[in-house]
Amino acid sequence: MNTVKGRIYLDANRALYLQLKDILVGQIESGELKPGETIPGERVLAELYDISRVTVRKCIGAMVEDGYLIRHQGKETQVAERKVSRRLGLLMGVVEELLVTEEARSVREVYKGYRPASPRVQEALNLKDGETVFRFDRLVYADGPLVYNRSYVPAEIGRILENLDFNTAKVFLHMERCGYRLSFGEQKMTAGLCKPREAEFLEYEVGGAVLVEKRTTYLESGMPVLYERSVFRGDKYQYSIKLFRKLQEQ
Repeated sequence: MNTVKGRIYLDANRALYLQLKDILVGQIESGELKPGETIPGERVLAELYDISRVTVRKCIGAMVEDGYLIRHQGKETQVAERKVSRRLGLLMGVVEELLVTEEARSVREVYKGYRPASPRVQEALNLKDGETVFRFDRLVYADGPLVYNRSYVPAEIGRILENLDFNTAKVFLHMERCGYRLSFGEQKMTAGLCKPREAEFLEYEVGGAVLVEKRTTYLESGMPVLYERSVFRGDKYQYSIKLFRKLQEQ
């Protein structure tokens, strides 16, 4: 890498070392930086991107921890061989996943439009203060209301989604057809109590037990592009997963 690839913004709402990581990970994922190839040294990267060597060192440390790089003591840092992992599940939108697994029967679009990002959405999508997001809400049915799903994307992605019919749209597939290379998601599930607005859509009692799922979907570069909050009726839904035990060698 003899020339600058990508750009680092000093006033961006993202740490400098993470911006550099996004650039380098993108080059590795695209094949521009190949397994076994040596990356430029700290001094060279610092000069190329006009950042401190401390920032570069922090970036490289994070990439070593994530398995993208191998740092040899007293030697150069190289791109690691990518490991093949067993796939435990496919990344799909919450609503699409329920339809594919036949846990849901139908979907109804409840709302779509542009709104200012709340602090929680702003954090999840790595947005600046005052930025707008495109929100679309869907209600999923399985012998009655089952899930109230609320999804958010940055405004620039909203422009390619705003004309979709969310009663039938396959959001992830449409984003990929438009050039967005979705890679992975981070998901958290917690127990909660049904709020009045959610209870209205779910035809459920206020304060009733619900399962709340929060998921952020990322591109191959590590950029977050979609945040979802789904509320499942506690009396109609359970989350299960099959686990396998790897026996230790005797």
